[in-house]
Amino acid sequence: MADSKRLMIVDDEETLTFSLYQTFKIVSPDYEVDTAASGEEAAEKLRKVNYDLVITDISMPGMSGIELLDYIKANFPGTEVIVMTAYGSEEKKEEAMQSGAQYYIEKPFEIKELKDLVFKILH
Repeated sequence: MADSKRLMIVDDEETLTFSLYQTFKIVSPDYEVDTAASGEEAAEKLRKVNYDLVITDISMPGMSGIELLDYIKANFPGTEVIVMTAYGSEEKKEEAMQSGAQYYIEKPFEIKELKDLVFKILH
């Protein structure tokens, strides 16, 4: 699996996280998919493993997705980030993009839209 791509999904909504995990395991056998239920858990995993892409929710208890994004860009600049939120606004989108998010998507989203973004980033 030398060409495998590492992807982490970060969201405190267990159902969504599991659904996205299953989706990306099926999409490509070359994706190594991991999950985290919080920004803190994601940061801990990032210190141990090099990820190509992190998909994170903005609104989570503790470390927010924007704080996680800032942490990733400061410490792992080669890791791309997609930010997702159920509480979208132009201000949040601007903040995410200025912090270095590759893409910003609002929930609910079409899974095909997210798969297309992931494919674009990882290939």
